[in-house]
Amino acid sequence: MKKIIKTLFSVLFVFVSMSFQGGDILCNAKELKEKAKELLEPYKYDSSELTRIMYKKKESIKEVEVPLFIGEKYRIAFELEALPKQVEVRIYNKDKDSKNRKLLFSSKDIGAEKKEFYFEISKTRRIYVDYIVPPTEEGSYSGCAVFMVGYK
Repeated sequence: MKKIIKTLFSVLFVFVSMSFQGGDILCNAKELKEKAKELLEPYKYDSSELTRIMYKKKESIKEVEVPLFIGEKYRIAFELEALPKQVEVRIYNKDKDSKNRKLLFSSKDIGAEKKEFYFEISKTRRIYVDYIVPPTEEGSYSGCAVFMVGYK
C-alpha cells in the first residue's frame, strides 16, 4: 500500500512541476544557466538559483539568501535576459528586516540596461540578493532571473 501511495505522489508531483514550467517560454533554465556559467570563468561552479519574477501594479522586492564560506573568494554571475522588463539587482550583507544593513552592490552602478554581469566578494558568511521589480501598467506578467555562484 505504501508503494502505491509513494508512486501516485511521485507521478502527481511530476505533473504539477511540468504544468508550472510549460507556461513560460522565456524561462529556459538550462540555456540561462549555460550563459551564466560562461561569466564564472575562471571560478569553479558552486551553485545556481532560478528565480521567478512576477510583475505587479506596485513595486515589489524578491529576496534570495546565499550562504557562503568565510575565507573563499566568490563570483556571483547574473543572467537577466528572460525578464520582459529590467529589474534592479542589489546585494546586501543582511536580510531586508535587519537594522544596519549594508549595500554591497547595485546593478544601477554598472548600467541599468545590462542583462549579464557579475559581482565578486569574499570574507562574508552570507549575502542577500534583492530583485527590485518595477511596477507595470499592462497587467501582471512574469519572467525569470538566474544567478550562479562560483568560488576560487
